[in-house]
Amino acid sequence: MKRFHQLFLLTQVLLVASIVVTSLAPVQAEVSGEEGKQECYQHEKEITKDLKVHFDFYYELLAEKFAPTEIEKWKEIRSERDLLQKKLKEAKQKGELENGEAIDNAWLDRHSELHDSFNVAVEKRDEELLTQLIPQMFEHYAVLNKVYKKRLNLEN
Repeated sequence: MKRFHQLFLLTQVLLVASIVVTSLAPVQAEVSGEEGKQECYQHEKEITKDLKVHFDFYYELLAEKFAPTEIEKWKEIRSERDLLQKKLKEAKQKGELENGEAIDNAWLDRHSELHDSFNVAVEKRDEELLTQLIPQMFEHYAVLNKVYKKRLNLEN
């Protein structure tokens, strides 16, 4: 009887231990590549939407300090961009636009170059480089507006 009692207790301890281990083990759900990319894209889209206001104001503040003659130009570019993005969104919802990217790769490549230089200038607090880059950034966003207009067939 004593042996049976020991076996019973050992079985119970093993059962409880296995339940504890499996319940505390991290869940390793597999997410397909497409689902993961979609979640990431949605997250980036929300961040971009929320931070756009902050970035616009940041550029404006930097322009006040390093390129005061460019402030009005930036405000015009920004308001035109916002209007064009709204029109693009409406056109996509109505199905008036063909599938495809609104922004071409040439613009994205140049944006990446400018953004990298801009980050270096900000990190180093290089005022001379910032004075050169801010007007280039604004002009680059003006080019984006032209790309949007072309996509909307507003410009030939």
